[in-house]
Amino acid sequence: MADQNGGRTGEGGVFARIAGSAEYSIAAALLAVCVVVGGALWLLQPESADVVAAPVAAPTSAVAAVDEDAALSDWKRRLGEQFSEAEAEQRQRAADEERARRARVVAEQEAAAARRQAEADREAQRRLDATALTALTALATPRPTVGAPVTAPRTPAPVVRPTPPPVAAVQPTHVAAAIDWSSCEAPRYPALSVSRGEEGVVVIAADLDAAARIVDLRIAESSGHSRLDRVTLEAVRDCRFTPATQDGVPQAATAEVRFTWKLQN
Repeated sequence: MADQNGGRTGEGGVFARIAGSAEYSIAAALLAVCVVVGGALWLLQPESADVVAAPVAAPTSAVAAVDEDAALSDWKRRLGEQFSEAEAEQRQRAADEERARRARVVAEQEAAAARRQAEADREAQRRLDATALTALTALATPRPTVGAPVTAPRTPAPVVRPTPPPVAAVQPTHVAAAIDWSSCEAPRYPALSVSRGEEGVVVIAADLDAAARIVDLRIAESSGHSRLDRVTLEAVRDCRFTPATQDGVPQAATAEVRFTWKLQN
């Protein structure tokens, strides 16, 4: 019994020592865990501070975002106003150009109407002048007289030969150039000259070639009235001439046409 009790007592001591050792081990383990957790918390403290600080900066970012939206909205509003102003100016320019175009069209139409009216007035005036000229010509009935062209024939002096018997000099046959009034109309008295009583004698010099074609036509003597001179010159220009001849051979010559303007009382 004693042995058994002693044996049990020895086993109990062993177990007691083992239990004490386990408690120490657990305590040591817990202490180590606390040290590790504390170190970890100390090491992680700056990161935690940053994490905590981050929410504090969030309101500033939100305010900046709000300001940016407001600035963008204001910029859009101003841009829209500028577009509206530009569009209004463009519409105004288009309206001004359309008014200017219509004004040009109206001005062109008025100018064309004025030209047509002026042409109609000129045509009416021409008809009135022609009618008045016909009436005045019928009343005046002038009788112009045509003078024969004056040409001075050049006759060479007779050749005298003393040795042979004298021979009568042969006079060359010379025919002067003349106007052919049957080939044209005689000039008519201008109505204005009739009303003003203009009279006079016009002498026209016509330079002709051998075929009696007019080379040059000029007024050799004026009647004193430019209107009568001009009408005479224009009438002679439409006439034909007979050529000048020397012994039957056509030659170039100058013919003078004398035309007398005389009104009957």
